Amino acid sequence: MYKVLLVDDEKWIVESLKGTVDWRALGYEVVGEAYNGRDALDKMARMHPDVAFIDIRMPGMNGIELIRQVSALGYPVLCIIASGYAEFDYARQAMQHGAVDYCLKPFDREEIERVLDNVKPKMAQATLLLQAELLNAMNGEEGDSSLSHPSVDQAFTRLAGPGWEEEGGMAAVAVQGGGGEWIAEEGMGASLPIGRGKTVYFVNLRHLSLVKERFAAPALPHPTGVGISRPFVEVRQIRARVEAADLASYQFFLTGAKLADEADAPTEDALDREGVHDLTESLVRRDGGRAELALERISTRFQAGLGTIRQAFYLYNLVLSFVYSTGKQGDGGEPYLQDYNELVSVYGTVGRMLKSLRSIVAAGHAAFPDIEDETQGEKLLRRIIRYVEGHFRERLSVQEISKQFGIHPNYLSHLFKKEMQVNFTKYLTDIRMEHAARVLVQTSLPVGEVAEQSGYDDYFYFAKLFKKHTGKTPSEYRVGRSTDPNLP
Repeated sequence: MYKVLLVDDEKWIVESLKGTVDWRALGYEVVGEAYNGRDALDKMARMHPDVAFIDIRMPGMNGIELIRQVSALGYPVLCIIASGYAEFDYARQAMQHGAVDYCLKPFDREEIERVLDNVKPKMAQATLLLQAELLNAMNGEEGDSSLSHPSVDQAFTRLAGPGWEEEGGMAAVAVQGGGGEWIAEEGMGASLPIGRGKTVYFVNLRHLSLVKERFAAPALPHPTGVGISRPFVEVRQIRARVEAADLASYQFFLTGAKLADEADAPTEDALDREGVHDLTESLVRRDGGRAELALERISTRFQAGLGTIRQAFYLYNLVLSFVYSTGKQGDGGEPYLQDYNELVSVYGTVGRMLKSLRSIVAAGHAAFPDIEDETQGEKLLRRIIRYVEGHFRERLSVQEISKQFGIHPNYLSHLFKKEMQVNFTKYLTDIRMEHAARVLVQTSLPVGEVAEQSGYDDYFYFAKLFKKHTGKTPSEYRVGRSTDPNLP
């Protein structure tokens, strides 16, 4: 819901404007009324409205002076002038000072609806900018101190609404697969898209019980998974709470639960360290029996609900990085799935993933296929490269490419390391990052859409890779390239 402030020195006119349209049906909520310019400025500072309907003639500070003050103070509120026919020249002056539209008295429902429709795109763009600022701060190099900057605090307050700290704080609610749009539509929380089909909602605690009830209601379409963090009352806590909610939203993959509540940031050592050590050592020594025992020990923790999607992802790639490598420890084994969503897409449940890992470990290191002709291998690699360059926006993995070309993943890895001097994942990542860099500079698409066009479902994972690849966040890269004429 967009927030509206009504400003007029005559109460009956304010009441008339309130009753002219069905504000909520149009996506708006009248959050306050002011009867003079000074009162309006005070309420703008406290309520952070998105839109203000302002009477052109008021005693003391008139509408034009109020709009000047709004502009000088930098309040991000869209001002709409309300005037009579005789005051049309004043309305034009107001437009010159920053008003975005005007409406004539007496108020007409169709005209008010037209004005509200006209300003929605401007507010949607402002919301995208607030979301981008928050995402950039969450991915900032300075950690939580990036979230302590006053501008970030203001951006979050603009996004989430004023007074959220005094009302007990908020919780991060991560929703997988859609189905949570009603949270923002009904004014229960602000949305922050963090990946394809994945959104975090910042829900005020006074609405949290109702949100939980709605997700539990059998009549509603259910998301794939929902994770709810512990409450927070400081902006610098957002990163940890969003991460906790995001990881918790994958409980459906781990335990079958559709909703995980009161999630906290997982500890790094929650996975059985001794079991991981035994598994790693047994893989290096090619001791299949010991590896299976170690993997079984780790599996019991997941079966008991003690694991997270992050640990499952780590375990999966740990096994494959050894099994599909040349066998040398520290050889740079590559992660064969790009993110959590790919792991979920391939296996569906952690049980199926663990069963697959046990089969892989039991099979051991498969021999390379019998292709002795080096030119044949080079031709095959060129075909694979052409395929990757044409399909890098899709979900690609060593396993999928291997199936596509009828070879073993071990041989595919061998080809890339021998002929390209890089592993498959780095080659794929480089192509995707170069594409993302071009799109960032050549278009004004939101960073989330750039991530999707580059083959990444998860905004945070994309932003982390992009920062590692270029040394800058996506937004920093875009701004730097657009302002520095010396950069290519």
